[in-house]
Amino acid sequence: MVFQSILLRIRRDFAPNSTVAAILLLTMIASPVQANIETQRQLFHDASHALGKNQISKFNRLLKQLDGYPAQAYLEYDAFRRNVSRKKPAQVDLFLQRYADYPFAYHARGRWLDTLARRGDWQGFLNYFDGRANTRLQCISFQARMKLDQLEGLNEDIGKIWMRGYSQPSQCDKPFAYYLKSQDNPEQVIWARIDKAFKARRPGLALYLGKKLDAQSRATVETWYRAHKRPQQSLKKLFEAEDGERTRRIIVHALDRLARKDSLKALEAWNLIADQFAFSAEQKAQVQLRIALSAAIQHEPEARALLSGLNPEAMNDQAYLWLARIQLRGRDWPGLMNTINQMPAHLHEENEWQYWLSRSMEKEGQLNGSVSLLEQLSSKGSYYGFLAADKLQREYQIDQENAASAGVDEELFLAENPHMLRARELYYLNRLVDAKREWFQALRYLDQDQIKQAATLASKWKWHDSAIRTVAKTEHRSDYILRFPMPYKQQVLEHAQARELDPSVIYGVMRRESLFDPLARSSVGALGLMQLMPSTARHVASSLGMKRPLKSDILRVENNIRFGTHYLRTVMNRFDDNVALAAAAYNAGPGRVKRWLPRDQTMSADLWVETVPFKETRNYVQAVLAYSTVFDRSMGKNTLMSSRMSDIKTRY
Repeated sequence: MVFQSILLRIRRDFAPNSTVAAILLLTMIASPVQANIETQRQLFHDASHALGKNQISKFNRLLKQLDGYPAQAYLEYDAFRRNVSRKKPAQVDLFLQRYADYPFAYHARGRWLDTLARRGDWQGFLNYFDGRANTRLQCISFQARMKLDQLEGLNEDIGKIWMRGYSQPSQCDKPFAYYLKSQDNPEQVIWARIDKAFKARRPGLALYLGKKLDAQSRATVETWYRAHKRPQQSLKKLFEAEDGERTRRIIVHALDRLARKDSLKALEAWNLIADQFAFSAEQKAQVQLRIALSAAIQHEPEARALLSGLNPEAMNDQAYLWLARIQLRGRDWPGLMNTINQMPAHLHEENEWQYWLSRSMEKEGQLNGSVSLLEQLSSKGSYYGFLAADKLQREYQIDQENAASAGVDEELFLAENPHMLRARELYYLNRLVDAKREWFQALRYLDQDQIKQAATLASKWKWHDSAIRTVAKTEHRSDYILRFPMPYKQQVLEHAQARELDPSVIYGVMRRESLFDPLARSSVGALGLMQLMPSTARHVASSLGMKRPLKSDILRVENNIRFGTHYLRTVMNRFDDNVALAAAAYNAGPGRVKRWLPRDQTMSADLWVETVPFKETRNYVQAVLAYSTVFDRSMGKNTLMSSRMSDIKTRY
């Protein structure tokens, strides 16, 4: 820790003279610590292993040998976590003060707060509580204030959490009971949260809250619950209900639920009931908008008329976008032109609608205006820029420009940025979560030029996902080497050849899926470079005659690329090697793509992509096509993006 303390002191004392500070820090970094960095990293691993085995004497001996190593403090944190329950406040104070500038200080404080709560040390808890946005700890702080009779502002603070429409941790139960007991009209705040719960699609919570009400109110909540679960059957009974504010809310909710499943049945029900109840103008607009949008998502023929018939005040961004896409799918070029021109400016000026405005103008014979819009778009290195360039038969604008205008002196840069120095070591130690926390904390203190330098360093270390995310925080988009690296090239080329796949497309998928993070894990469980679901990977492994892979096996780079390229070849085969369809299937599944095929006649690929109902999949396909085009240039190819976009047939 001596090294880190000196680092901080030099930064503070020599802040007015950054050159002097940098020289002093460089001298330190050039010390034996830096010269033997690999030895230090191995010592770190050995110490971590010893701690895990509870070999404390060995751990302490190795820890001492690491004095001056930038990531040493993380071993101290590991030890702190293991025995926090036995710590005394003075020890915790010393730890938190010493490492206040480290991201793990936040988590260390959280563990200490949990310890104090288990001890029932309420005053101690409040002394250390930092007001963090952690609901469980917030509710424990409420309990502490109740125990200590510190009630000023307590109801207001509890009320902010009470009014959330989803279940809260059990630590909130006692504060909630106190809150309700303190209310002049508890039924009012209970109903307010019930409303929130139904809007948040948490009917179970609403039913639970209803038990706190009288019998008549409970019956109303149960009616609402049934309307949520079985909207079509409930609406038949609600037709005969007495008009009232809550009845109207329940009907609107039921219509919303029904429309999401079957827009035309919801429309039929609305036409029967609309004039029987005193719905507000806002409620009418809400129902009509929901039915129209659901009809569009469900590709119902009535959707165009429903969207076109909405009052202008009821039109939101989604309504304009869906109406435009319906007109696209129906090749209604005059209608599309009119809709685009009526869009709010933030939509109208987006590249996609400038492109389709150009296309509609072309179809309507307004060639000069069409070409003018395409010329503006063709200068962009993006999906719509490449589409426009293909239409004009022009070269793509993919000209390399280094993000960092001058070379980056790594040691000098890291000397001035201790967070980044630690991030680098944590990255090489394979403590990626800690590395990312240090990295993005460091970015808060950097200007735009320094952020570009940081991205360049991350790329140099082959920390590609952080490099890409970092340069995205700037306006710089022309460092294609940094933004579109080609790691694992040997494996990609081998599997591309074995499966007759275009390596640029493999890289396009990989770039979109994981930003080349081999350990990437999605919120739904997809794993690795090519973001394979475990079930998909196991199916592929079985078809390849391999044993059932564990998650750790799926994360291995070689396996991930093998499984991912095999699955990509499967969907390419399924859709006649159409890259746009295969990319959509890779993202959303072949079954959905089959349902999205045109019903009556062949459709141009750009038109089909634009009308894919899932925004995520639409953006995904566009990204894979554009990224593949960029990777073509890196591989010395001049493939047109449009060559990967053959027309979409009605059957495959």
